[in-house]
Amino acid sequence: MNIMVSIITPAYNCKDTIKETYDSILSQTFSNWEWIVVEDHSKDDSFEYIKEIVKDDSKVVLLRTNKNSGAATARNVGIKAAKGKYIAFLDADDMWSPDKLEKQIAFMELNNCFISYSDYDVLYPNGEIKHYKPKAKSIGYKQILYKVDIGCLTGMYNAEALGKVYMPLDCEKREDHGFWLDLTRNGTVAYKISETLATYRIGNQGVSSNKRKMIKYQYRLYRKHEHFNVIKSWWYLFRRIANKVFHKY
Repeated sequence: MNIMVSIITPAYNCKDTIKETYDSILSQTFSNWEWIVVEDHSKDDSFEYIKEIVKDDSKVVLLRTNKNSGAATARNVGIKAAKGKYIAFLDADDMWSPDKLEKQIAFMELNNCFISYSDYDVLYPNGEIKHYKPKAKSIGYKQILYKVDIGCLTGMYNAEALGKVYMPLDCEKREDHGFWLDLTRNGTVAYKISETLATYRIGNQGVSSNKRKMIKYQYRLYRKHEHFNVIKSWWYLFRRIANKVFHKY
């Protein structure tokens, strides 16, 4: 199968975790990939460390942003440089199962599917693991407006069919959500592979203290990125909160 996958990784202060991320890519049973790492001017020596661990690997492209600009900009630098038919995302502290790429590409090729994603595990700092398995087998623009079943570390899209789609820069802290909305806005449907193919690592930072901020960012997504009026923005915000509270997957 002469198909290439471009794996995009934004890297910032990731010296403690990116080796595991890299190892999970090296262990893939699908071998025709390029790994584009975009270092975003870390405060530590992540850039030098990454250069060292990938120095003998011709399949790795190491780039750097002009200045610290955030994950969305770093991903866009990677997307622009990507050469693969498919584009996938893996952050510098997350990991893939060895057969992730092989199963996902086979699924997309067999079903003529342009966007896919999968179940994944969530790894907490104390070692606890929770399984994220949304019930819906497919999801489109209207559903993504209020619930995002697509974990970015599992998402993949066909750039040959859909063109290169970039992370929006007008969705502060919600760029992943805006990205999947942009990909499905024209009616393209994302389909789920009902297998756990990745592990998402939760950092030590508490999320609950930032709930008010996240609500604010979510509201801005509807107002600024989707250009909804105030009433419609509040309506979708309410549906999103209710979905999270009642875990209606």
